[in-house]
Amino acid sequence: MTVNIGYVGIDHHHRDPYFAVASQLDATVTAVCEPGREVDVKNLTAMDDRPDEVTTEGQDVSDLVRGAAVYENPHRLVGDESVDVVWITYRSDETQSIIESAVENGVHVISEKPIARTAADLEAIARRANDAGITVSPTMYYRKNPIALELRDRVRDGFFGDVWTVEGRFNASQLSYRNTDHYIYDRETSRGGALQWIGPHWVDAIPWVLDDPISRVNAEFHHGADVDVDLGAVLQFETRDGTLGTYHTGYYLSDRGKDTHLGLYGSRAQALTPLHHDSLQHEPTVPLELTTEHPDWTAAPKRTTEFEFTYDRFPAWGDFVQDYFEAYFTGYETGDVPATVEDAVQLLRVLDAAYESGDRGGWVEVAD
Repeated sequence: MTVNIGYVGIDHHHRDPYFAVASQLDATVTAVCEPGREVDVKNLTAMDDRPDEVTTEGQDVSDLVRGAAVYENPHRLVGDESVDVVWITYRSDETQSIIESAVENGVHVISEKPIARTAADLEAIARRANDAGITVSPTMYYRKNPIALELRDRVRDGFFGDVWTVEGRFNASQLSYRNTDHYIYDRETSRGGALQWIGPHWVDAIPWVLDDPISRVNAEFHHGADVDVDLGAVLQFETRDGTLGTYHTGYYLSDRGKDTHLGLYGSRAQALTPLHHDSLQHEPTVPLELTTEHPDWTAAPKRTTEFEFTYDRFPAWGDFVQDYFEAYFTGYETGDVPATVEDAVQLLRVLDAAYESGDRGGWVEVAD
């Protein structure tokens, strides 16, 4: 059965690739909204200020929404009886109120991470959504990344033994490549910068791979003169089961694309991988190097597997991102989705602790 989507947040650099996703789903965008502004869907053009790799070359973005109803008020959009799911790419300080209206109207939600500014902004709404049987899901699509899935399975199978430490890096292009007048770079709107927007990818993926939540953090932030949000951050962290980790993220690159790394070190094995695919950097394959003392590997204790990433269904980021959204739209009615609203709350609790640590110094416990 075709899903009717209401899309909120037309003025967002992820809109075009998400329209590309939607065009390959059994779905129809029946309503659109840019709060406070009327959208001319017949003349909707591709955005010119997209950072990094989110290009959708050759796509007429107006095709998908040509017949859609246009709303200036997102709360009225989710009250439209034709809408099954609201897809949100809007400012963090107002997204939670849109979700609250969606829950009241029985509309399911998929929203750009991290959904809200802080965990406190989302916790009560998360409880109401769960009580009402409404699925609210963040865009944490590395949970469908094939290397992340491989590592998660190996951790669960005990391949690494005791996981002693992990290290992560997720750096993206400098602010000179970005429209810093946009609300995502405004502190009152978003709370944070690099850690709040690009940082969540690994802040979610690392504990998800380990199946072990982050319990405390110690963070330092790098600030610049052009914006009032952080340009980058370095986190030390510890998981509930005692794994120690470091994570480095920021708007640092003098080129478009990504600079990424994930290292996992255990008592029996280690893993090294960029994890991230990057079509701009011409990396259709991404290596995973495993080294182990496992008796089955005595002849070749170090092995490198090349995971081939395909871009046929989703040229902007890779097909596994399409897989993520397909999984959401297959399972949203039952709640069987790759990431839940509780996952979004937990992510925000880690970010809360990191920003508190940056403000006052020292280690901060992540709230339960």
